[in-house]
Amino acid sequence: MPLSSPVSIGTQKQLFLDDLLIDRMDNIQRVFPQPTKHPANPIISRDRPWDAGRCDLYGSATYDPVGQRLQVFYSAVSSGDGHDDRLGYAESCDGGLTWTKPDFSLIPVEGQLPTNIVMDAPSGSFAGPAVFRDEREADPSKRYKMFTSSYPDRAYLGLPTFIHEQGSNLYADYSVDLPGLGRPGMYVAYSPDGIHWTGGDAPFSNMISDTGQSVMWDERVSKYVAYVRARTATGRSVARMESDDFENWSAPQVVMTAPDYQLYSMGVTPYEGIYLGTPWICWNLEGDTGPVLSPEIAFSRDGIYWQRPNPGVEFIPTGAAGSADELQIRMASSLVVLDDQILFFYGQTEQPHTKVDMQIDIGMASLRRDGFAAMVGSEEAGTLRTNPLIFSGGRLCLNLETEPSGSVVVRLLKADTARPVASSHPLSGDSICQDVPWLGDVNLADWAGSPVWLEFALSGAALYAFQFVEASSVQ
Repeated sequence: MPLSSPVSIGTQKQLFLDDLLIDRMDNIQRVFPQPTKHPANPIISRDRPWDAGRCDLYGSATYDPVGQRLQVFYSAVSSGDGHDDRLGYAESCDGGLTWTKPDFSLIPVEGQLPTNIVMDAPSGSFAGPAVFRDEREADPSKRYKMFTSSYPDRAYLGLPTFIHEQGSNLYADYSVDLPGLGRPGMYVAYSPDGIHWTGGDAPFSNMISDTGQSVMWDERVSKYVAYVRARTATGRSVARMESDDFENWSAPQVVMTAPDYQLYSMGVTPYEGIYLGTPWICWNLEGDTGPVLSPEIAFSRDGIYWQRPNPGVEFIPTGAAGSADELQIRMASSLVVLDDQILFFYGQTEQPHTKVDMQIDIGMASLRRDGFAAMVGSEEAGTLRTNPLIFSGGRLCLNLETEPSGSVVVRLLKADTARPVASSHPLSGDSICQDVPWLGDVNLADWAGSPVWLEFALSGAALYAFQFVEASSVQ
């Protein structure tokens, strides 16, 4: 996609999910790698009375750098037929190899303590609570923030109708009496550690988002941003909300629809200057088992306009017939970056979405860092040239993977004349950040701030990302 003016990228890492930076490609193919499922899935299973029905990642996963642990906040549903979702907690201190459900004396279930339940639903049942660590929060008691919908199961409890559709969203009618069940709506809560929670006393809105939520601090707009469910002419869709203080939220605005499928939910994570989404696609709405649910990959440069770069293809595929994840893969509210990998957590089941008492466990999959899309050259060398770029820094690093005899060669060209001003030694191997060695006496910083082209010659190689960095650092 040739551009008339240079793209200023500074020191921001660049991925290859679209053609924004690409001027031309010769004998290069873009591929979309799929995460590798953990061989021991499910990693977290139904083994307590209060999660015997569902141990479902209708919730969140995060990494605690202080405690050096992965934390999972999941929907724990008892063995009954109703939705009595509570917030369950599990953690791993070895990168996800082994998991524990710690015992706490916090929330009893039918008089039983200890449990690993860390919060009861404000109004009957949780709906997709989203939890994240707010590293910029000055108040340590609010380090963890939760954004959730909560409402009782009307059909199971035999309640009168109290939810009505208004525009693209659902809202609770507070004139309907629901004794002992709180007020249905949208809630926020806070915690210093993800275990001890406060808040959730009153809803900030009577809106109902009957899906998995997603929430974050968005550095680009300096606001909290949440993604919730909307209903449009194409069915289930994704809407976006904003807040300055996490307490007062804007009305939801629809930001993603899919004319070919319904979007059940979407987890969103800021990642390397863009936003990555894992929309749950309802693949066969008219099938005998109801919709098969699994994610695609989506991305956005502003969090509002979304693209599906590989539409119609499962990002994490459901399993073969008879497997434990045959019919549903239900993604967490965000992904987790840990060292050189990206971890994806999800609820999995071989049972249909239409089954009221479907049983769900938690699975995990991993992808190399930046590995969402790869530009691949076969043994016959291919070439990729960028549009004119303006960069900062003094070093260039590549995320690459080559065959034993493969290589990557980089050339830097003046954008106005296409004259080569620097060429690299061949690079090979498998690295998420390979420093580019230049031939001769090249000072890359001399070209910082000036429009240049990058040209990559790929032979038996995959290129996932590139990044200019300061001369004294490699990221």
